[in-house]
Amino acid sequence: MTSDRDARPRAPQPRLSRGDEAGPLSRQLAHVRLVRLVRFIRRGSDLLYPRVSGLSDFEWRLLSRACETPGLSINELGYAMDLAVAQVSRAVKRLVLAGLLRRDPVGGGPGVAISPTPLGRTVYAPLVELAIQGDRELLAGLTEAELKTLDRIMEVMTENALARLAREQAVQGEDAGAPSRDG
Repeated sequence: MTSDRDARPRAPQPRLSRGDEAGPLSRQLAHVRLVRLVRFIRRGSDLLYPRVSGLSDFEWRLLSRACETPGLSINELGYAMDLAVAQVSRAVKRLVLAGLLRRDPVGGGPGVAISPTPLGRTVYAPLVELAIQGDRELLAGLTEAELKTLDRIMEVMTENALARLAREQAVQGEDAGAPSRDG
């Protein structure tokens, strides 16, 4: 038998919420907490960018990369963004059809360089402002001293993560001279 309280409709729960970390170890480990934070940020971006621009968060990141480092090949974009080349290629095709990116032949072969069109740069500008505003919201409530400390912490953690990555790549026999996959 159910009570009236059980029969009431429940409000939808957010897909990510406090307490979704699992057990105590997950609440202790810095890298798990950082991944969780990134999931929250990414989820917000996944909702925001399509609403504001019609571009998915992935398309926005691809457009951003092309605007900031024009002339990369699809392979280089995939590697830089740590994504499958086929996924990048499909998204580039959509953005070319939308008039935001262009594909320029390279060296007479099958290779192409991906660059923004004037329209792509026009679309990119307000999205940069949106990203900056998101960063401000994320950092709201931190003092200047805390922001400096956060910068230093991120530098040290990045150095440590890169050292760990290099060690693991050496163990796996990966090419140590390959470009960074830091997105």
